[in-house]
Amino acid sequence: MADQFTAGETFTEDEQVTHQKLNLAQTNLKFTSAAVDDSTTAISSEAIIVKSGGITATQLASNAVEEAKILNGAVTANKLGADCVSGPKIADNSLSAEHYTNTSIHEEHLNDDVISGQAALTEFPAIDDTMLVSDTGTYGNLVKLEFMKYLPLPKCYGNVTYTSSTPAVTGAYNVASVSEVDSKGRRINFTTNMADTNYVVMAGVTGPAYETNFYTTYVVSKATDHFIISNDADESTGRELSFVVFGNYA
Repeated sequence: MADQFTAGETFTEDEQVTHQKLNLAQTNLKFTSAAVDDSTTAISSEAIIVKSGGITATQLASNAVEEAKILNGAVTANKLGADCVSGPKIADNSLSAEHYTNTSIHEEHLNDDVISGQAALTEFPAIDDTMLVSDTGTYGNLVKLEFMKYLPLPKCYGNVTYTSSTPAVTGAYNVASVSEVDSKGRRINFTTNMADTNYVVMAGVTGPAYETNFYTTYVVSKATDHFIISNDADESTGRELSFVVFGNYA
């Protein structure tokens, strides 16, 4: 084996050993290149150091690196190889909304049964319910869509009584309340307001029996929080004004 140290002091034959020379022999002792493998270790400023890149996976025992030894932010994207994070490495409920964006999940990374254990919808969706859709404008990325807000679906509908009694509403959606403006007008107040007054109101009148007279139902006014409809017929028991609204929510 090659010498791993250089002599701190050289003694000649029959030379007297003094404490000064013994001190020099100790203080001048240095490592030689034979003391390191130049792969995992190296000589730097007369000391043995771990060479840059010298510690690899083979130098680490199983379970040698604990979570407490990894600084926050130490593992960045460029430290992770492609596809190095697999499903078993992701704990249940570990991905929350702030950790992904609308375009961060591609369809090819989702299994057919990725959404499991979900019951079928049994009631009318809430206005703020969302669904995932493939957006062809961003190369097939999945984006969240508030479908009740943006799809061309009815944004409000129902039937309001057209009698001499206090108005009541039946079969309604997105109706906060109804009131009587006058004997012919009915005001319908939205639960969720519309984005503007460009929405469309379709309205008609229904009666308890066949009527020979056809009365016009028309929209008197529209605001973002309500609209008013009216009919030319007289108030009558069993008569209702039906309406449906299309547009965008605020």
